[in-house]
Amino acid sequence: MGQWLSFTLRLAAIPLLLGAAAFIELKQPLPYFRLFTFTVVFFLLADIASLARGKSRDFLLVLASLAFGISLIEAGANFWEPRKADAAAPGAIGPKPIVGWGPDHAGRFHALKKDPKTGAEVYSVDYTIDQNLLRQTRSCESGPTIVFFGCSYTFGDGVNDADTLPQQFADLFDHKQRVLNLGFSGYGPQQFLREIETGYFDSVIGAQSTVFVFLTAAWHAERTACKSYWTALAPRYALENDQVMFKGACNEGMSLKLRQWLENAATYRVAIEPFRHKLTRDDVELYIRVLLAAANLAKEKYGVATLIPYIQVSDDYLQGTGFSNETIMRRLREGGAIVLDVSLKKEQVEGAPISIVGDGHPTGFANRARAIMLKTYIEGPMSHILPSLRKAEASQKSAPRTFSSETGPGSR
Repeated sequence: MGQWLSFTLRLAAIPLLLGAAAFIELKQPLPYFRLFTFTVVFFLLADIASLARGKSRDFLLVLASLAFGISLIEAGANFWEPRKADAAAPGAIGPKPIVGWGPDHAGRFHALKKDPKTGAEVYSVDYTIDQNLLRQTRSCESGPTIVFFGCSYTFGDGVNDADTLPQQFADLFDHKQRVLNLGFSGYGPQQFLREIETGYFDSVIGAQSTVFVFLTAAWHAERTACKSYWTALAPRYALENDQVMFKGACNEGMSLKLRQWLENAATYRVAIEPFRHKLTRDDVELYIRVLLAAANLAKEKYGVATLIPYIQVSDDYLQGTGFSNETIMRRLREGGAIVLDVSLKKEQVEGAPISIVGDGHPTGFANRARAIMLKTYIEGPMSHILPSLRKAEASQKSAPRTFSSETGPGSR
């Protein structure tokens, strides 16, 4: 009787354990849910092994031992993995066709980031997303437009609306110049190229763009190579017959599901992902070529030059790629882009607050400094675009002052 009851309970446990594993994977109810999945799988295999006989039982015991070992490794990885501060602005992001992700809806979103070890506040700011799903930039409503494309540095992660790079730039023109901020967190050169290929922002940019601005650094090469962990849905490009060709999303179908599954395992994030992010020569070459493809298309389609503010990275970061900051900037210039070094090395040496402590994104001070550099460059080597800007300024003097707090593409 006892053996029969034991057999029945072990048999009944199988669907319960399977259901528990499925629930954990689908609902992800706990911070370390993958560890719990592995643990449940261990108990499931051990339970089935207890019901089996002969070689089948031996095989299942081996699988159970492997599952136990993987559970221990996952537990260790969860312990050793550095805690990342949560800086999410709830409701501010959602999946988007063409570009992968972007603002989910208009509104004002609060972003709070705390140090995961001490609980100290890193930043507490608000992001205003306008009706066109762009970061709010107060500037002239119409006329010649300077368009900022880019990543979180352009969007302004960690700073309030008034301190973003595009807003600081607009302020320097006393709001008499139309300025758009098309940047968003996690974007890279592939979004820049795909946006102008598809006309994603054409309804907002209008017909009077004067220059496109794309702030970049060599770490964008991880994004064009689809290596950054958040780029699974980003546009993917590859070099074919020496041409930059669109290939769909970084990951699709089963490839996407596998990547998402792996990213939820601390073992993968700690032991494998750092090596996956390491740049190769081909990665940097693709990064340069995607940027140049965007700059050339901007010239052909919109008749505008692309100004690339470039932030230098450490020599170690590019080690083994055959590239340096200087060679990247030279290649971009030779390919037709206008490159301006905005690394702010002097300010950093002097101890100026270039980066948000505990985060790394630019401070309002850094954005202001870079905005001044951009304005100075446009008024100097790029002064050929100034007649249209002066014309816009003259028209503004003869009309009531208006400001745009809703500059961006039609809702997508």
